[in-house]
Amino acid sequence: MTTTSTPVRCLSVVIPCFNEEPTIAELLERVLAQPWTNEVLVVDDGSTDGSARAIESVGDERIRLLRQPRNLGKGAALRRGLSHATSPYVVVQDADLEYDPAEYGTLLQPLLDGKADVVYGSRFSSIGAHRVLYFWHSIGNRLLTLLSNMATNLSLTDMETCYKAFRREVLADLLIEEDRFGFEPEITAKVARGGWRVYEVGISYAGRTYEEGKKIGWRDGFRALWCIGRYNIPRRAPTMPPRSPADFESADAELAGVLDSLGANAPNYTDWIADLCAPYLGQRVLEVGAGHGDLTVRFARPGVELAATDVSERCLDVLKERFEDVEQVEVGRLDLFDHDDPGGYDSAVLVNVLEHLPDDLAALQELRRLVRPGGHILLYVPAFERLYSPFDRAVGHYRRYDRAQLSRTVHAAGLQVIEARYVNQLGALAWWLLATKLKQVPTEAGKVRLYDRAVVPRLRRFEERYRTEFGQSLFLAAVVP
Repeated sequence: MTTTSTPVRCLSVVIPCFNEEPTIAELLERVLAQPWTNEVLVVDDGSTDGSARAIESVGDERIRLLRQPRNLGKGAALRRGLSHATSPYVVVQDADLEYDPAEYGTLLQPLLDGKADVVYGSRFSSIGAHRVLYFWHSIGNRLLTLLSNMATNLSLTDMETCYKAFRREVLADLLIEEDRFGFEPEITAKVARGGWRVYEVGISYAGRTYEEGKKIGWRDGFRALWCIGRYNIPRRAPTMPPRSPADFESADAELAGVLDSLGANAPNYTDWIADLCAPYLGQRVLEVGAGHGDLTVRFARPGVELAATDVSERCLDVLKERFEDVEQVEVGRLDLFDHDDPGGYDSAVLVNVLEHLPDDLAALQELRRLVRPGGHILLYVPAFERLYSPFDRAVGHYRRYDRAQLSRTVHAAGLQVIEARYVNQLGALAWWLLATKLKQVPTEAGKVRLYDRAVVPRLRRFEERYRTEFGQSLFLAAVVP
């Protein structure tokens, strides 16, 4: 390693960690031993082994441990960790021992010299030592790099490398959408599109086997192919024509029947939504737009203080009657733009609410003031503008969302996205047919009951295992900085 600058603590090291108990403590010791290291942001991505204990045992004040509520993937962990970085330069470090922190100086030198904005550490352009492992993995890496280069017009030798170092300004307005290993082609495409100066340096590599804990697999290779296409093709922001949804009274009357139908006929679907929210709730929960209280019942577990709010007097009457004997549930009216609530909540939950508000950005900014730092804002909204139907208009929807669009709005409100996922992909097809093409009411009791019993349990198991790129709805969890 050759450097010309005097080492100073100028580096934030972001480490996604999932079940890396055998290596994480040693890795942290190596990272902390480098003269460049100013802070270490370890994101425990829902580990089920002793990784968190091993991290805490190192006991250095430069380490910050961020915990994900469940295993969300490398990209989601990096999205969380990178948003907390405060040093002038940032590097991504895996939690195993495949990459050597002693090479931080090599990665940083083009940045320190003012030549580069982003530096990739290439496993394929180095004379350093490399462990010899899987032939087809190396072929796959080189093929993905070739296809990425064709799309970005960069001449990288190792697009899939873990070692990527950035000036922090590069990351400031860069929204990471991928949750798993698709981070690598996504960040490369966005760096290229941003016109940032990219350098590459050779690094050593001590790869590990699957028996030793390697996690990336063939499915991730196919995902990378998809990401190369998706993030290198310019996408126009979704056009949202001005909406004139039904007035409040008419929409509220229409929603009364919808809420009654879902409450009576969709227990499995309601359980699904509640379970998506559960890891983020905390002890003091604000539910905005509680409706008839079907989610309120599920949120009101022992030890939770729950404020169930709405702006509809009809809904408030239903909520007061339903929860008058439940001490931990406080029912009240809350208008996000006209209230005196002091806030301090652990979480705020808006299920099928944000789409009813003319100014969603202002609403999110107000929610940020109601939730304590480190608390969560949970959104569940209808997905995809192409599914906007007469029924959406009748129930008062101003818009439907895609993942990138909602994530950008949340980011603009000063919040950090933790998780953003589509939900209920078969429901999207049913909505497209019934609501947009046949102009039918998709929430009629018989249709809802059949779908909830026959489809939802199986579909939920499938989507918990395999993420989908479309759905009837979109769930997003964000944290207040």
